[in-house]
Amino acid sequence: MDCREARPLVPGYLDGELSEAQAAPLRKHLLACPGCRSITQAGKTIASWFVDEGPVEIPAGFAARVARRALAGDTGERWAAPLEADGDLGLRGFVLQLTAVAAALVIALSIGFRTMSLPRTDDLRADDFSLESALEALDEMNREPLGEPSTSKADESPELTEADEEGRRE
Repeated sequence: MDCREARPLVPGYLDGELSEAQAAPLRKHLLACPGCRSITQAGKTIASWFVDEGPVEIPAGFAARVARRALAGDTGERWAAPLEADGDLGLRGFVLQLTAVAAALVIALSIGFRTMSLPRTDDLRADDFSLESALEALDEMNREPLGEPSTSKADESPELTEADEEGRRE
């Protein structure tokens, strides 16, 4: 027996539906083939999840009661949790309201964090920004050694010395 013939027989083997004439060659193949053996073992594991506890006892007259109620138009709504007449929603209502408040709080916090991480719009004004000022800022950044804090324009003297001009040209 090869794998092509053995694999379709595995479910029947696990359920005990195979005759001895069918099960004997399958068992021999399972001893020789690790692939089919692992499939069979996986099937046994899955089957162990479903424990047969025997037949379920249905109360006498159950089917007749269900049919009678269905014909009478009973929709089974009495099993749903009723709302109180005075507007009190009980525990279920409290949990629903608490969930709604928590969701609103999460949305508000996410919007707040999002706006905090965005740059201020007054720092990004295109009309106050020119190409010359951008080039000057880049030149200033290139003149500063790495690791040292930059100085503000208020700390610098507006006039450049000749040594500064020569350093800038290089």
